[in-house]
Amino acid sequence: MRRLGIALLAAFAWSGAQAAPGPKDPPADPLVGEWLCEKAVLGGRDSTPPPGSKITFTADGRALVRDGKRGKDEPNTYTSDPKKDPPEIDIRPAGGTDTGFRGIYKIEGDILVVCVTVRGDRPKRFESPEDSEVRLITMRRAKKAD
Repeated sequence: MRRLGIALLAAFAWSGAQAAPGPKDPPADPLVGEWLCEKAVLGGRDSTPPPGSKITFTADGRALVRDGKRGKDEPNTYTSDPKKDPPEIDIRPAGGTDTGFRGIYKIEGDILVVCVTVRGDRPKRFESPEDSEVRLITMRRAKKAD
């Protein structure tokens, strides 16, 4: 019985001596990963890219865009602000002076919806009005087998 008491005392003493847990790691950016383009609308008209088109967001701020026809990744960079309502995203050609796309996004489960424009103000709603230069893109997170 005495040994059990000593063992319990030692266990409590050891657990109390451990460092308190540190701050949690910041949450992973939900944009990071590979997204398959399923549908796109530009100026109110269907603009869905060819099969195999995708965008891959990396944790270090790169956005690799692949047109399904060409099968080659085009390097871009991106920044996002998930604290905005709705969250904002900017995508720019890597190393270029082009201003790129300004937009908003939302993630619902494995679906990413991005609404972007090259000219004018950042979109405020997830829509592509007729004859506008606003592009609305719906993507699905790629699974391992995709």
